[in-house]
Amino acid sequence: MTDDCAPETPDAPHLAALPDFDLLNQHGESVRRSDLLGAPAFVVFYPHAFTPVCAGELDQLTGASLALGIRIVAVSTDPQPTLAAWQAQRPRPFDLLADYWPHGEFAQACEAFDDLSGAARRAALAVDAEGAVRARIETASGQARPLTWYEEWARQL
Repeated sequence: MTDDCAPETPDAPHLAALPDFDLLNQHGESVRRSDLLGAPAFVVFYPHAFTPVCAGELDQLTGASLALGIRIVAVSTDPQPTLAAWQAQRPRPFDLLADYWPHGEFAQACEAFDDLSGAARRAALAVDAEGAVRARIETASGQARPLTWYEEWARQL
């Protein structure tokens, strides 16, 4: 975990490639790894819906999503109905994915799961069009990731 919010270098990412996944979004639709291929994407893990830091971060990404020009998927271990309720309250232009069952399996595969809390950690992956993980950032619990990280990697992807 980085204390200064600096992204890892492309020379030393945690993962070489985004693992396979098949998760339901807030609308109950299946989203798979193959759906992200062909264009760069950000995979944004967050602990829980309906919490202030997570909401603030996703609000920032909502505002910046068109300017970034990159597909965003946000992943938590919340069940799909919770994400549907959160979407109804705070609409987002990107998929909110439920890594609920098997609980946190995708977050674990992405080295973004906190065994103590049973929730995703605050990590994000910059993934290129071929599915390679180019960069990763993780901040401490309760500490938002800087929007500048996404902006920088949007230019590089």
